[in-house]
Amino acid sequence: GVSATSTGGLKFIQLRRSAIRVHRQSFQEEGVRRQRAQAFLQSAEADQGSAPLLTRIVLMLQANNPFKTVVMEIGKMLGLIEAEEKADVEQKAWCDKEREDTNAAIERATNSIRQLTATISELNTTIHDPSTGLLAQIEATEQSLTENYNSQVTETKDRTEENMAYQKDIANLVEAEALVTKAIEILTKYYAQVAKMLEVSALVQVDKASGKDDPAPPDTWEDIYKGQSAEGGHGAIEMLEFILKESKAEEEKAHSDELASQHSYEDSMQELKDSETTLQETLVNLKETLAEKQKEKKMKEEDLEKTEAEKAALEAYLLKIKPGCDFITGNIDKRKASRVKETASLESARGLLQGSAVYKEAEADAHQESLGECQSICEKSEDHVDCKACLAKTSVPGYCAGHPATTGC
Repeated sequence: GVSATSTGGLKFIQLRRSAIRVHRQSFQEEGVRRQRAQAFLQSAEADQGSAPLLTRIVLMLQANNPFKTVVMEIGKMLGLIEAEEKADVEQKAWCDKEREDTNAAIERATNSIRQLTATISELNTTIHDPSTGLLAQIEATEQSLTENYNSQVTETKDRTEENMAYQKDIANLVEAEALVTKAIEILTKYYAQVAKMLEVSALVQVDKASGKDDPAPPDTWEDIYKGQSAEGGHGAIEMLEFILKESKAEEEKAHSDELASQHSYEDSMQELKDSETTLQETLVNLKETLAEKQKEKKMKEEDLEKTEAEKAALEAYLLKIKPGCDFITGNIDKRKASRVKETASLESARGLLQGSAVYKEAEADAHQESLGECQSICEKSEDHVDCKACLAKTSVPGYCAGHPATTGC
């Protein structure tokens, strides 16, 4: 017979050989899965042209990194791909919004520039038009005021000269009237005396005819008063009276003409004064309006300059973001498709690696290590309250109090 010792040694040898065989098979399986994963990733890399993430995993596999390490790296890469996808979507949305908002702002600025330019042009016309502009109106109004002033001066000068001539004429007429009146008085007295002398002469003639013996008058007696008879005197006086009448009529006409001229002058001066007041008020209003329009024009020009600068800044901003936004806009679909392929390739490679016995064994070992001092307690069932209470570092009653549905409570 075979002794127990011999039997035990044989079993040990058999178990050792079995373990070696299993290890060899696992090693062979690992090599096969490693090669399959490499080949799969290299094929996917070749299809995509350039896939840095896939290349990195291939290099890790070629360097015989443990499957767990490779799988963890694949997980990180899948996270990077997801983050990149999110970043691309956000970048595309940001570019679309920035371009939309900026183009809208440029359009508003363009419309403002167009309106400001038109307003400034209108203000220039309002101020500088040679016919209707404020400056032209002010110049014309000032010219009218100058002409008005000159008219007042001229008419006043003419009126003064006319009045002086009138006063001189009246003085001459009054003097002439006084002289004629005096002459009439003198002649009237003179011819009255002559008339008396003629009456005496007539009486003498009567006496002579009656035969009285009076001395005879000289032969020239009748001739002395012949031209100074009453009829001749009346003619001279009538002529003087006519002259006096005409002189008085001329004086009255001079007074009437003077009065009419004075009234005409006063009316004209009133019109000129009224016109002057109106022109002065118009000039004040025109200058106020000019100041307002010049101020408005300056403000519009400042607004135009500011708006043009804003538009230029917006256009420069669009040029600044153009390269990045053009890239993401033109390549987002392609990049998304590449990420889909990369993700599928990495997940397939991860599946190959995770399906290997080596990986599963490593995962099991890692899990057992994570149980720590509770490993033996949790060996039967990790869902049992004993295991969960141990992992939570509390008592079974205490754990059941908070988790009454747990198995074993």
